[in-house]
Amino acid sequence: MTRKSIAICLAAVLLTAAAVPQVRPDFSGTWKQNMEKSATKSSWLKSYTNKIEQQGTNLKVTTTTVGDRGERTYDRTYVIGKEDKSKDGEGDQRTTNVTWNGNTLVFESVEKERDATLTSKEVWALSEDGKTLTKNIHRTGPRGDSDQQYVLEKQ
Repeated sequence: MTRKSIAICLAAVLLTAAAVPQVRPDFSGTWKQNMEKSATKSSWLKSYTNKIEQQGTNLKVTTTTVGDRGERTYDRTYVIGKEDKSKDGEGDQRTTNVTWNGNTLVFESVEKERDATLTSKEVWALSEDGKTLTKNIHRTGPRGDSDQQYVLEKQ
């Protein structure tokens, strides 16, 4: 083959590869924290579970915690790629943006309380076998920085 033929074949392969859409991980399922594998330990938390429903860019996360004060459940919904602004019952404003970074899902939040601003960056990564979800969270606020890691296993 001539150099020109090789160049044309290589260009065709690269264009074909670029045209194939990237398949993103599907985080859907019920995930329970493995307390021993997680770098985040809590004396009050006995169980932490996420039920995740992911359809296209829509993401619904139902979190259930069991601790010293009993069981609590709450829902959060996101649209991947769309900024979400909300206020809680105390008037604090929260802005969250969820985006893809390669095969990880990144949640960046800014919460404005009365006299303080809290920021967090949460990164979700799925293991190759799809059985482990790792969440790394970095928070910054008036009390300083903190890092947490949750290791959740698919149920």
